[in-house]
Amino acid sequence: MTERIGLFADLHSNLEAFDACMDKAEELGVTRMVFLGDLVGYNADPVALIDRIAALVENKKAIAILGNHDEAVFKDSRNKMNASANAAIEWTKTQLNNSHVEFLKNLPLMVNEEKICYVHASAYNPPDWNYVTESMSAWRCAQSSGKNYTFVGHAHEQALFYQSVVGKLIRFAPHPGDEIPVLPHRQWVGVVGSLGQPRDGNPEACFAVFEPESEVLTFHRTPYDHYTAAEKVRRAGLPEDLATRLITGK
Repeated sequence: MTERIGLFADLHSNLEAFDACMDKAEELGVTRMVFLGDLVGYNADPVALIDRIAALVENKKAIAILGNHDEAVFKDSRNKMNASANAAIEWTKTQLNNSHVEFLKNLPLMVNEEKICYVHASAYNPPDWNYVTESMSAWRCAQSSGKNYTFVGHAHEQALFYQSVVGKLIRFAPHPGDEIPVLPHRQWVGVVGSLGQPRDGNPEACFAVFEPESEVLTFHRTPYDHYTAAEKVRRAGLPEDLATRLITGK
């Protein structure tokens, strides 16, 4: 069977988006899943998200990485986040039991495989939660991982950085559904976008699929019931701007 790795980041307690992306991943023949951090935060279904992902990890169908919002559940990060993010974390803490918190505490900051590095923010000083948004930050990330392929989240917008002949990492804006050849003579940094809170003006959920044998990476967008997800945010008493962001994708 051809290996197809599903890459999902910044899920942020969005059950509707999660279920839609899992359905799409199954349709695409994904054989293994990697959750690139920020399982919780912002939205209204942290328990359901953790339960689903923990079951996949336990059954060896997935690996999961620690994100900064996950860390904020058990470590004080109030001075590092805005008011809405802090409010969502404080609410999330009231929803989780000890086993949920322990699951988050035990998530690794980074996972390395033979040619691939998985990390939430950047392989460059992972605990500092640096963003990969432009050439220099992508170069630092690739140099630090030392792998052909580094897959990250955190930035909430999809992007692909590739190594030029002079070693510079050049940003490329992927088009959803296009198969991109990612040959291993270069280094690549893929920012897979946010499943649970897109911020590029398109509310559709983001993820990507990597096929290591054929050396192909495909970015995807999946529609989901973002109005229901937003209404759940409102019913939970979370800040209104978090509900609005789901509807507008901004």
